[in-house]
Amino acid sequence: MSAAPSPSAWVEFPAFRRYEKARQDANNAMMALLAGSKLAAHTLQLTTGSTRLLPEIFPGVDHIRYFNLATDAATELLEDTGHHLGAVALPYALSVHEDFIFTVLNLIQEWGYVQRAPGDNADPTKNRVSAWNMHEAVYMSLGRVPPSQGSCVFLEHFHVLREMRNAQIHAGGNITDRLRYEVVRMSPGAEAEWLRIARRAPGDMVSSADLHFTIFDIFAVFATTKGLGRMINDLLRETVSTHIWSNVCVDDYAAVTSKPNRSDRWARSLVGHAALYYSAAGVSESEVMSAAIQRGLWTEGHRFFPRRVSRGAARRRDRGTRYPGGE
Repeated sequence: MSAAPSPSAWVEFPAFRRYEKARQDANNAMMALLAGSKLAAHTLQLTTGSTRLLPEIFPGVDHIRYFNLATDAATELLEDTGHHLGAVALPYALSVHEDFIFTVLNLIQEWGYVQRAPGDNADPTKNRVSAWNMHEAVYMSLGRVPPSQGSCVFLEHFHVLREMRNAQIHAGGNITDRLRYEVVRMSPGAEAEWLRIARRAPGDMVSSADLHFTIFDIFAVFATTKGLGRMINDLLRETVSTHIWSNVCVDDYAAVTSKPNRSDRWARSLVGHAALYYSAAGVSESEVMSAAIQRGLWTEGHRFFPRRVSRGAARRRDRGTRYPGGE
């Protein structure tokens, strides 16, 4: 019998669960392409020196006719996939992350918070939110002070990666002044961490006229977006009330459960759902059941019984638990 899943260290609300899956899927896909290119290059060593084209050598491989090169030329491309995969991976990873942050901004407005963002307007509610200020907007909308420059390595790396993406997409791969600016303003801690993950000093990236990606830039973007996603999760956990989280939990559970409405099984599974996905938010059993009552999904004063196996023979006359104000 498999062990029961453990409660998460994060508040696993639906948007966060989708984000974690999308981020992991993107990461795995890029790693598969990277590993596949290296495996292909290794295989092609067996045909080194051949003048025949790949479709002639490997006619059974799907789509090989689009890779209509001789062995040596194909191997050279496959060995240098880091730049090309990086040019694909950065926009991919950043788009997944940006979608999550904007989803969070929409959610907190639904929860009653007013959107605020840094910008040129003295009234923060009138500043437009985009990729450059979206994390700060989450902080400000929740009434918290955004991290200052140099206090959050993940944010510093994000802005460098964002300008790398912009240089590739909007400047034809040329190093831009905005990318140079983000590199120059990196704190010593962010520089050291970039060197550890990306395996090159930030200044080396902008030392020539053209942007060149490496496979370690791929590792950097996925590490950065993972860290930022969890940073935002921590912020939400610390700031949003358990009352709101209880309502989120009930809506989340109601959307996925197949248990009969207003049954003991429905209530027990709701409590289990809250313990598994929302324990990090400090949501209590009574708060979740009260939220279910408010949403018309449970009847006030109605009792539900614990599982028979957990009651035991000595508790056969357990009258159950009534909400609100259980006995």
